[in-house]
Amino acid sequence: MIALLSGRVAALDGTTAVIDTGGVGYEVSCHLRTVAALHEWSVGEVPVTLHIHTSVSEDAIRLYGFLGTAELRLFRLLLGVERIGPKAALGILGRADLPTLVRALRSGDVALLSTVPGIGRKTAERIVLELRDRLGDMSLPGDGAATAPEQRNVAAAVEGLVALGFREAEARAAVAAAVAESGDEPAVGGLVALALRRLDRVPT
Repeated sequence: MIALLSGRVAALDGTTAVIDTGGVGYEVSCHLRTVAALHEWSVGEVPVTLHIHTSVSEDAIRLYGFLGTAELRLFRLLLGVERIGPKAALGILGRADLPTLVRALRSGDVALLSTVPGIGRKTAERIVLELRDRLGDMSLPGDGAATAPEQRNVAAAVEGLVALGFREAEARAAVAAAVAESGDEPAVGGLVALALRRLDRVPT
């Protein structure tokens, strides 16, 4: 099974990305927010890393990619809900940022989920019922009263990368991915370190 892909974005088409890893192009399905971040990387040909869910059926092997492990975990939890397939799960994850989605599930807010195409109110209620008690240990940026400091830390991390010579667009995309990956209250140093790993190059 493929669990991780690191390489350059070779192509983007709708919700599909082709990641060139060592001269081999892997087709990966992503939600819209991930595609937007990948577009920022592709402009500067910055290396990217995607956490992969591999789906194997009789007729195909399909890859689904995420910028952080928390999103991958929620995707897999959604697949465990009756009548929720990969397309619907990606639609849910693309509707809002991860902290907003998790808080909606924890609080039983079905209104947000109901705005996803193909997800009616009854389906949204079933998703909330099955998942709300399975997310208690998922710590996310923006939880509780730490929102303002976290926003300042994100801004400082972006500024630090820009000062190192990276373009602002790629710096913002890398820091956003670092926030999603960290799963904890992000400190500036930690965000910069994770972002630099994703950028995986020295600015010129």
